[in-house]
Amino acid sequence: MSTFDSNNNPNIGENQSRFHKTKNIWLKYEEKIILAIGIMLIAGIAFEAGFLQGEKNKKESVVVNKVAASSECAANEAANNTNNQPAEKPPAQNTAVTDTKNCPYVASKNSNKYHLASCQFAAKIKPENKICFSSADEAQKRGFQGAKCCIK
Repeated sequence: MSTFDSNNNPNIGENQSRFHKTKNIWLKYEEKIILAIGIMLIAGIAFEAGFLQGEKNKKESVVVNKVAASSECAANEAANNTNNQPAEKPPAQNTAVTDTKNCPYVASKNSNKYHLASCQFAAKIKPENKICFSSADEAQKRGFQGAKCCIK
């Protein structure tokens, strides 16, 4: 007798039964297994094709260096730029200001909002429309409201 006889080695019987079980499962679900493998291969190929296409079309990143302003203030300024007439005209306005060094608060003739002189929206006011105020109280007394983007 050889050492490979099933009578002498009980593990050979177990291996054969596992093989038969695997074979039976394969025969029973052969079409479904092949279909599942095919779907996985197609999905893998599609993913890789998309990845390679993305690498091919890769562009340099866009870097924004400008700080975004408050959306409320931007909306107010956009509305004021489209309407040349203010909602309510402030009483007694100054003439155009050319010297803004001693001008901590500015407003436009075409608006009812005042800004800090350092505000980015104050810089957009045309010189011929700029009104200068020495204090926030002075601007409020003349009927102007503080812009929410720079006046807290």
